[in-house]
Amino acid sequence: MSNNMHDYGTRLIHHNGSYDNARTLHVVDSHTCGQTTRVIMDSGENLVGLSPTAARDHFRTQADWVRRMAVLEPRGHRSMFAAALIAPSAAGEPFGIVFMDANGYPDMCGHATIGVVTTLCELALIPSIDLGTDGHFQLPLLTPVGTLAIEVEIKDGRCQAVSFQIPQAYYIGSVEVDTGHGKKTTVEIAYGGQYYGFVESDSVGLSVQPDLIDELIEKAKFIRQELGRTSTLSDPLTGVVPSVGNIVWIDEPRAEGADGLNVPVSGAHSFDRSPCGTATCARMAVRVAKGLLKVGDDFVNESIMGTHYRGRIVKEERKDGSTYLVPRVTGSAWITALSQLVVSKYDPLGNGFLIGGGKAVV
Repeated sequence: MSNNMHDYGTRLIHHNGSYDNARTLHVVDSHTCGQTTRVIMDSGENLVGLSPTAARDHFRTQADWVRRMAVLEPRGHRSMFAAALIAPSAAGEPFGIVFMDANGYPDMCGHATIGVVTTLCELALIPSIDLGTDGHFQLPLLTPVGTLAIEVEIKDGRCQAVSFQIPQAYYIGSVEVDTGHGKKTTVEIAYGGQYYGFVESDSVGLSVQPDLIDELIEKAKFIRQELGRTSTLSDPLTGVVPSVGNIVWIDEPRAEGADGLNVPVSGAHSFDRSPCGTATCARMAVRVAKGLLKVGDDFVNESIMGTHYRGRIVKEERKDGSTYLVPRVTGSAWITALSQLVVSKYDPLGNGFLIGGGKAVV
């Protein structure tokens, strides 16, 4: 019997009539400090030359089957996160990516950025990086929020760590909301590539630990609804009141050397096993606004799993009369699978689904 999975895939697709014209995706899975990233190496869509925003809009309006196939059950799950590669338009040009999750197409994701770059490096798809040469390497990565400055640390033949720097993060303000127990709590709102609302977990009688995640998800749903009902705070750069889908429970760190502990819960009722890269950026913006962090300081953020990201505010800038920060976050990822996803034309659930843990998608 062959041990070559490619042989099995060839047999299935080319020698089994029920898989004629089957949809397929070649993917590489990884986890970044506990949180999954599924890199879609080839979606079959013609994305060459498209910007990440144009490619995102193409997937959303014309090829959402790619997201549903990669993210939803039975091939994924509520907390699955995917990133579709946009191949360089010419030699020496950077890769681009489109982020995908159970909720749709977020403009930015830190853990997936680390997962994508690790995958590209360890598959030797970045010509300027040699796994046989230890050192630090810089490269750009195109995303819907702009071009990210990436630094890769190569050590002992692997991608040891990836740092990304997003164009801006900033504090928006605080809102008092009902906790559902006749008490009030404060939600600190900030932007770090996505919008986040930070809440002290002990304000609802909980703490950030794995055994309490179901209760934290349920409480986040109530806080999210209250925040949407009461907040009138506008984004200082856009002038629009943001919809804050991500509720981040914060707690006292447990690990030595950590400065914070959190678990983000999304509007799809998924949660981040990693410390969350964009939430770390937004959390640093809150801490700068509160005088707890300054430019050049490190901020080590701990996840519900006990893993860590190292953040830093690189600089402070002004735009249109508003102050914003340029944050940098460092983390590590590990490849867990290389596979080919398949959907038979006869599969009655080929479009994917989600059942349990939140709103059903059928």
